This record gives sequence, C-alpha cells and structure tokens, in this order.
Amino acid sequence: MSAFFPFELEPPPWLYHVLVRLGLMQRLYRRLAADVAAAAPPGGLLIDVGAGTGQLLTIVAQQRPDLRLLAVDYSPAMLRHPWAGAKQPAASDRVWRLVGDAAALPLAPACGAMGLATFSFHTWQQPVQGLQEMRRVVRANGQIWIYEMNREAGLAQWRALAQEEALPFFLVAAGCKLLSWHHALRAGDLSASFRQAGIKDWDLQPVHQILWRAVF
Repeated sequence: MSAFFPFELEPPPWLYHVLVRLGLMQRLYRRLAADVAAAAPPGGLLIDVGAGTGQLLTIVAQQRPDLRLLAVDYSPAMLRHPWAGAKQPAASDRVWRLVGDAAALPLAPACGAMGLATFSFHTWQQPVQGLQEMRRVVRANGQIWIYEMNREAGLAQWRALAQEEALPFFLVAAGCKLLSWHHALRAGDLSASFRQAGIKDWDLQPVHQILWRAVF
C-alpha cells in the first residue's frame, strides 16, 4: 500500500512492460528521456528509483552513451523480467540493476550525479524517507527530478497532448482518465511530502501537459 492510495493497484511485471510500450506511455517516456538526456551532467551516475524494468534508462542510454545508469526497484521480478530491454539489448546492457527500497537505498552517500523517480513516487510507502534518501545518495550540486501524473490536468491539457502527439483525443482522454484514478497526484500531495522531508529548495511545475516535475 502506498502513502497516497488506500490499496495497491500496481501491475505485475509482464503487464507493466506491455503498458510502457503502448503508444501514449512510450511517447511520454521518450519525452522524459529527452529531458533527462539534455540535463544530465557528462559522465555522471544517473540513479532511477522505482525504475520498473528499466525502460526509461534504456532510452536514455541510446541518447547519452557517456552516462552511467542505475535502475533501482524494490521488485526483483521487475528488474529481472526477461522482456526488459528486449528490443534494445545493447542499450539495456548498459543499465545496471539493483534491488532496493526507496526508503533505504543500498547506496553510498553522494554517489550519484542526478536522481530520478518517474511514475513511482505515488507507490512509495514512505515518501518522506524516500525523498531524504534520494537527497543523501545524490551529490550536493546534483539535481533530483520527480515525475508524476498531474491529477489537476483536465480536458484542455489532454486535448493539447493529443494534438502534439497526433493521437485521437478520445484515446488520450481515456488513458489519462484511467491513469489519474490511481496514479495521479495533486500539487498539495507533493508539497506536503517535501515539507515533511525538510526540503526547502524545490520547484514544482506542470510539464508535458499532463505531468508534474518536482526538482530539488
């Protein structure tokens, strides 16, 4: 059970892998990979917490061969799923995988140049501890990005995303509505967690029409 939802509704590894390869989710992942690839410092270690099967880092690996990439997830089944990286074996081989809980990352302090959590923060049982752990393992001048679905996005944002991606509006709207039911957060959810974690220097912005990006 997460700290934000009263019951668990996360897909098993095989279904997760299928979902992230569908049209809308794959396009969102490619948008985020472009963001990360443009911002990550040269040659640094990028730590993705709650990485699932490591699909996002596999895309980043194709764009930034200089980076060291570490996928951390509490589920061994996710990290070891035989389909992970099946279509990009060379890029997938560059992604290290580590089993670990966001609230107690098995990593040395300040080992990472940049931290990332994409669509996983809402699943954390201890989000405050998770934020503190990410701050611990990323060096002092390194940024940490948290991406989540924006529950406050509505029809105007869904329509804009559909137009940008040249997708039928009803498909985008249906996908957003389904995802927002158990995967989307309000600004107040994120703000409260940051305050409780004692993190003062952070910024929250709506991005890519239907997402939040919190940076600290």
